[in-house]
Amino acid sequence: MKTNRKILGMALLALAGLIISACAQATPAEPAGEQPQDAAEIKTIFVGPLLVDCEGEGPQQCMLVKENPEDEYQLFYDQIKGFNFEEGFEYEIEVEVQQVENPPAGASSLQWTLVRTLNKQPVPIAAGGQLKTIYVGPELVDCTGVAPQNCMLVKENSEDEYTFFYDQIEGFDYEAGYEYELVVQEEQVENPPADASSIRWVLVSVENKEPAGAMDTLQLEGPEWILSAYLNQDGEMVEALAGVFASANFADGQVNGNGSCNGYSGGYEVDGSSISIGPLASTEMFCGNPPGVMEQETAFLSAMGSAVEYRIESDQLVLLDPGGEMLLVFDAGEPLELPGSLWNVLMYNNGQEAVVSVILSTKLTAYFGEDGQLTGNAGCNNYTASYEVDGDQIKIGPAATTRMACSEPDGIMEQEAAYLAALEMASSYQFEDQQRLILLDAEGRRVVDYQPVRTFELTETIWYLESYNNGSDGVVSILEGTEVTAIFNDEELVAGKASCNQYSGAYQVDGEDINVDLGPLTMMICNEPDGIMEQETAYLQALDSAATFNILGDQMVMKNADGQEVLSYRASDLVGFAWVWVEFLENNDTVTRPNMPVNYTVEFLPDGWVAIQADCNQASGTYTLEGSRIDIEIGPVTLAACPEDSLSDEFLRLLGDAVIYFTQGDFLFLDIMMDAGTMKFFPLE
Repeated sequence: MKTNRKILGMALLALAGLIISACAQATPAEPAGEQPQDAAEIKTIFVGPLLVDCEGEGPQQCMLVKENPEDEYQLFYDQIKGFNFEEGFEYEIEVEVQQVENPPAGASSLQWTLVRTLNKQPVPIAAGGQLKTIYVGPELVDCTGVAPQNCMLVKENSEDEYTFFYDQIEGFDYEAGYEYELVVQEEQVENPPADASSIRWVLVSVENKEPAGAMDTLQLEGPEWILSAYLNQDGEMVEALAGVFASANFADGQVNGNGSCNGYSGGYEVDGSSISIGPLASTEMFCGNPPGVMEQETAFLSAMGSAVEYRIESDQLVLLDPGGEMLLVFDAGEPLELPGSLWNVLMYNNGQEAVVSVILSTKLTAYFGEDGQLTGNAGCNNYTASYEVDGDQIKIGPAATTRMACSEPDGIMEQEAAYLAALEMASSYQFEDQQRLILLDAEGRRVVDYQPVRTFELTETIWYLESYNNGSDGVVSILEGTEVTAIFNDEELVAGKASCNQYSGAYQVDGEDINVDLGPLTMMICNEPDGIMEQETAYLQALDSAATFNILGDQMVMKNADGQEVLSYRASDLVGFAWVWVEFLENNDTVTRPNMPVNYTVEFLPDGWVAIQADCNQASGTYTLEGSRIDIEIGPVTLAACPEDSLSDEFLRLLGDAVIYFTQGDFLFLDIMMDAGTMKFFPLE
C-alpha cells in the first residue's frame, strides 16, 4: 500500500503547514532583540514588498515570505511580533520561532518574533495598482493581435478556461511546459500608444510552478476517498485494516460512506481549508471479522467529527485536528466507468416490491460493452440488450435471450424473468463503496445490485464448460448432470474431463492465439445421460479446432480460425483464491472465530493440490470435486508449537471433514459431515 511511502511525508507537510495556519490576532509589539527561550529557533527570512489578499479563517491580507533568496515568495498567514511592515520595501530579517503550548482553536502553534532587521531595500510600486492572482498555461499559442504573434494562455480563476493574453508580464520569465500561479500588480497605463493595452501587469511573485498537468489537483468533492491510515485509540497513525473498506464521499454539504462496518451520513461545512463534519448518523450492525474492525470504525467516525482542517496533497486527502496533527489519510479511489465493466448480480427486484438475493448455485452476469450493448447470462439463458447512459442516467432496452429451459434449481426461470424485467426498470445508476454497481428505478429504489467480477488468468483456475459447438446445431449448453473441465498449467500442458473420459494434451499461446494438441484419452463408455458420448466427441473436436481465446472476468470464450465461437467456459468459484477462515457455526448455533483469521487460510490449486496455513503450522494435501461435493485429504503438517489458544488442530480437522462447498456473494462455505456445522471463508485476493 502506498500509505507507507506517504505517511512520513504527510506528517512533515502537516508540521510545515502550521507555519501558514489560520491567522492569529495581532498582539502588542515586543522589543526587538529579545533573547530567545531554550526551545526557540532563530532563522533568517525574506519579506516581500506587498500585502496580498488571502483566505485564512476569513478574508485577510498576507505578507509574502521566503526562507531562501532564490525561492519564490509564499503566503504568510501569521504576524511577526515587533515587525512593523512598510509596503514598498523588501526585508531580510532575523526571527525567533517559538512553540506555543495549547494555542486557541484556529490559531497557529508557532509564534514569530522579530530579533533584528538585517536589510531593508525600497522597491518601486506604482500608485493605484491592484494585486491579483492569475494562472498561466504551459504553452504559447499562435494568435493575431496587431500582427501574427505567440500568446500566453491566462485565466484568473483556476476553474475557468484559458484565454489568449496578447501582452507581456513585466519581470516574468516564461518557460514552456509548466503551469504557473502568479501574483501580479495590475497598473493603468496613461496615454498608451495606438493598438497597445491600457493595462500593464507586473510580476509580484510566482506562487507555484509545476510541470503541465501537475496543478490539476483533486478537489474535496468528486472523488470517493478510501481510508488509508487513521489515528488509533493509542494515538498512533496506523494503516487501515486489509480487506476492510472505509470511505468518505463529499458533495453539496453532505458526507456519506462506509465506516468499516456500518454506513454513515451527515453534514459538513467548508471555509477555505477549514472543515466541520457532523453530527454523523450510522447504521448499528456489529461486524466480528476481521478483528479490530469495530475499533477501526469507532476511531474513524470519531476522527471525522474532530477534524477542523483538510488538505489535499497529490491524490491523498488528509484531515487534521486543531493542533495540526493528522487524524485520517485517504487515497482517491479510481473512478469507475460503466462501459467495459463486467459484474455478477447480487440482488434484484423480484417484481413484488422486494429486493432479493440470487438463488444459491446460480450466477447472473452483466457486461456493459463499450458499443452500447449489455450482454450476460440471466441464470439459464444468455441475453443481450441495448443501453444508453447520460451522466448517471441509464436506459436499458428489452432483452433478447436464447431459448433454453432449465429445471434446476427451483425457481431459476422465475428468477431469470424477474431479473430481465428489473433491467428495463432501471432509470439511473451509481457506484457504491468502489465495489458495487446499483441500478435504480425512477423513484430511486434499487432494482439490481452487482459486484465486480475478477478476471482470471488462463492457468490459475479450473475452467468449467458451459456451452460448445456441436458441429451441426451451433452452440449448445452442456447436458444436465454432466461436467466438462479444462486445466491449463504453466508447463503448457492441458488436461480435464471431457464428459465421460479424462483427456490430456499440450497447448501453445501467443497473445490471444492458442493451439491445442490433444493427446491420450481414457477409453470408458458412459450410457447416461443420453448423448453424453456424442457431447464428448463434439467437445474434443471443438477444443482441437480452437484458434483464439478471450477471457473477460470469469468467462473464457474460444473461437476457431473462422471466428466462430466453439467453446464457452466459466472459471471455478473455488479455485484461484486464498480463502481466509472467518468462523465455524455449529448446528447448535455455537460460533467459533479465530483471533487472527489471516493465519488460517486454504488455497485450492487447479492441479488438485491444496495449500493450508493453520496458524503457526503449514500443511498440504489433495482435494477432489464432484459437483458441489468436496473431499479434502490432509497430507504432511509441520509440527510447530502454536499458542495455547490456537485453533490449528481444529481448523485441520474441520477441513478434513468437509463434504459440501458452495459460494454466496464473496463468501465460501464448507459444510461439515453429519451436519456438524458450516465453515465460512472470505477471499484474500
